Amino acid sequence: MALAESPLPVFQRGTWPGPVTLRRGWARAEARPWNDVIDDASLRIVRGGSGFLQACTERLLAVGAPAILSPPVPQSAKRPWTAVGYVDHLSLALMRLDLTGPPPAPDHLVVDGDPADLEPLLAIDRAAFPEFWRFDEHGLGEAIGATSKTKVLIIRGTETRPIAYAVVGYGHAISYLQRVAVDPAWQGNGMGRSLVRAAARNARAQGAKALLLNTQLDNEAAINLYASEGYVTLPEPLTVLRFG
Repeated sequence: MALAESPLPVFQRGTWPGPVTLRRGWARAEARPWNDVIDDASLRIVRGGSGFLQACTERLLAVGAPAILSPPVPQSAKRPWTAVGYVDHLSLALMRLDLTGPPPAPDHLVVDGDPADLEPLLAIDRAAFPEFWRFDEHGLGEAIGATSKTKVLIIRGTETRPIAYAVVGYGHAISYLQRVAVDPAWQGNGMGRSLVRAAARNARAQGAKALLLNTQLDNEAAINLYASEGYVTLPEPLTVLRFG
């Protein structure tokens, strides 16, 4: 779909294909490559409407992004994207855990990790996820920085290196389980479940009343794990939209 001309320029800070900040007056957006394998742009509008979104889309295409992907958005937030010509690309299940009661204790020793030490976590991610879904340094950093307060939880292996990790972001009433990953060599031992439980206990200790996460609709193993821990799939899925 062709884009209409934008009347005002967008100012870019940073050089594509690295992370860039896009501004036009009050409006601001952040963009980066989807990951170090997929060259499509991941675009997040911090402030601004569909006109600014259109201008950012034009800019990213002009600097070489083959396509642009939105963050996961609810149905109610799709309109600015579809108005510009974005189409549904994939759907994610949105799941919620009620934290009014104490979550079960993990079966493994889960300890705090260093949010600044990304490489061991990225190694787990590269092994655990297919290319489209794996984090690179920018994606993992964005997940850790998505909330004002975040904790990285890890399980260590026999040589003390991390073999599984989770990222949980704390909000006032709602917290967010941003990531759970287990090295495939250690999968099947309940470490994912221990991380899910540890994240829930940490979120509740921080005052959260609920914990939210999203996962691929076709990831039955993950959905079944979360459901067995008390997560409920909400009726409205999230959608990643794509232009290009």
